[in-house]
Amino acid sequence: MAIDRLLNPRSIAIVGASDRIGPGFNAWKALEQVGYQGRTYLVNPNKPEMLGQPTYPSLRDIDGDVDAVFVAVRADNVLDVAAQAVERRAGALAILSSGFGDAGEAGLGLQRELAQVAQAHDIAVCGPNCLGLLNFSGRSALFGTSLPDSIRQGGVAAIAQSGSIGIALLNSGRGLGLSHLITSGNEAVTATADYLEALIGDDAVSTIVVFAEQIRKPGKFMAMVRRAAECGKPVIVLKSGRSERGQAAVMAHTGAVAGSVEACDAALAANGAIQVHTLDELLETAALASQLRRRPTARKIAAVSLSGGEIALALDAAEENGVAFAPLGEAHDRIKPLLPEFAHLSNPLDLTWAGLYDLSVAEGCARALASLDEVGVLTLLQDAPTGLGAQHAARYSGLLQAVARGAQEAGKPLVALSNLSDDPHPELGRAAREAGVPYLRGTREGLAAIARYAQWATRPVRAALPATPAQSVETARQRLRAFETGRLPAEHEARAILEGYGIAGPQERFVASAEDAAQAALELGFPVVLKGIVADLLPKSDAGMAKLRLPSAEAVGEAAADMLARAARMEGKEVLGLLVQKMEAPVAEILVGARVDPDFGPLVVVGGGGIHVELYRDVAIRTAPIDEEEALAALMSTRAGRMLDGWRGSAPGDKAAVARAIGALSRFIAEFADEVSEVEINPFAVFEEGKGCLALDCVVVPRRHEN
Repeated sequence: MAIDRLLNPRSIAIVGASDRIGPGFNAWKALEQVGYQGRTYLVNPNKPEMLGQPTYPSLRDIDGDVDAVFVAVRADNVLDVAAQAVERRAGALAILSSGFGDAGEAGLGLQRELAQVAQAHDIAVCGPNCLGLLNFSGRSALFGTSLPDSIRQGGVAAIAQSGSIGIALLNSGRGLGLSHLITSGNEAVTATADYLEALIGDDAVSTIVVFAEQIRKPGKFMAMVRRAAECGKPVIVLKSGRSERGQAAVMAHTGAVAGSVEACDAALAANGAIQVHTLDELLETAALASQLRRRPTARKIAAVSLSGGEIALALDAAEENGVAFAPLGEAHDRIKPLLPEFAHLSNPLDLTWAGLYDLSVAEGCARALASLDEVGVLTLLQDAPTGLGAQHAARYSGLLQAVARGAQEAGKPLVALSNLSDDPHPELGRAAREAGVPYLRGTREGLAAIARYAQWATRPVRAALPATPAQSVETARQRLRAFETGRLPAEHEARAILEGYGIAGPQERFVASAEDAAQAALELGFPVVLKGIVADLLPKSDAGMAKLRLPSAEAVGEAAADMLARAARMEGKEVLGLLVQKMEAPVAEILVGARVDPDFGPLVVVGGGGIHVELYRDVAIRTAPIDEEEALAALMSTRAGRMLDGWRGSAPGDKAAVARAIGALSRFIAEFADEVSEVEINPFAVFEEGKGCLALDCVVVPRRHEN
């Protein structure tokens, strides 16, 4: 795709050019404002001249090469313009016009035709239904709305599907320092993933922000996010809405709690994106990532302040956003002589007024805290309202500079953070810029930005996992393919498919009659669980086909006879038999599942199980495969996992065994993604530490069962 001709065109034609305020006029003014040096052609059949240069009735009448075309005409005229662009061998179109995929079935038809033309002739298309794009570093523009009088340029490239969001980023007083602004609109041809690919290789770009309503080309998008992280360029993503194809129909709970939104979140995290949830968070995170001169090497932070009240606010916000403050440790003895006896020594640290009136105190405390190995970022919690008097502003500026010196001497980055969301006093802003210190706004937004950026900067490289033994894979494949036509695997058959991956089930017998069920129960020992196995019946308990804690052969026989009678009354259902299982007594029962998302690929899910899993949604979701360390971290991020530490005197559960099982299932779904759509083990029984875990019920859904 000729995306470079979209981002760096050598010549531009404006179709729908005008000398009246509107898109055709704004496109011309944007070129003036960015300092475009290439040839510009104005296309307007109604005027022979405008804006001091001749016009052309159509693209066909232009007497020079046309690299890119800005299109501001009615939707029903766009295809004709595209055809003319093909004749002129143009490489790019930026289409402002609405009335395509945003306007119902008729518009979708137009959009499909446009895409076919563009793809057949290798034409990059921004839009339709967009404002176009600006390349400040390359001094080019295909943009249909007015620009602010002053634009701070820098290394932040912004891609926004929404034109309104693009305008907000362009005109924000936050002054990010933009290299590019791309409003991608409907993304009929060229998607955010394509822009990412181009921007990663642009030396003018250090940080990329994305506002996405849908993620088109999700595989490429995630690959580009991963490549950007590998190149040291953070990609900050704010996503609204749902993925393009949405949530697949599911056979069990797993798909309901790992739908498209959750799958997207997991994929973004796995591939190294920094995900935010509001525009304020996006602005603060982008400001931090683009302005911080030194990257964190650890995830915990330290903070200094002049206010106990501000520290309390910070602690509240930190808990909400997963921010961890490092313990004082060896810094305690270095700080104690610097502060008054009444000072409370902790992290965050209250400098008291001593730190404000004796800047050597502030510098020494900052140096001591920043020197801690666990600290990745030092934070100055300091409000700086614009109404400060000159004396106060000068004093606060001195404090900021002293803390910055301490952090620099310790080799750690400093971030200034105001609890207020308004701009800091100009004197404070100047001092921060001179010291190379980002000044973030808003306690919650600022701390969230620091935590996410530190996590991104210290993210370990995902190691390649060892391959599953070939014999285990082949055995699972043979057992799975026995169900390529016909019914779902019954639960004991599903466990057999997973057996080679180390996932075991309870002691059990599969029988055909009530008499055989009673005999099997005698052999296993009481109490037992009895299940009626009927083809494609999910869940069994709702249909009265599962009984727990049966205490005797007589009870088993009666329950078995009742189940077989119930099953016989189920129209169109094949009765397979009865399953008798040894009743287990675990310390906890959880859910472990996996599914293949149509956009984001294989996922593994762990969390609270039982019948209420969709109600409580206490789950962690990761892209598959994962290793045991990541599996354990996922487990322990849930309430169900934390229960395994021992709750109110209960015995700790075998978390290591659960982590092995999660990792194993993640390998299975990754290796069988073309053949299996979903797996669920619920309940998954966890026994005391060192005693393992068992799959008490199991569902494996082959691809053919997808709706």
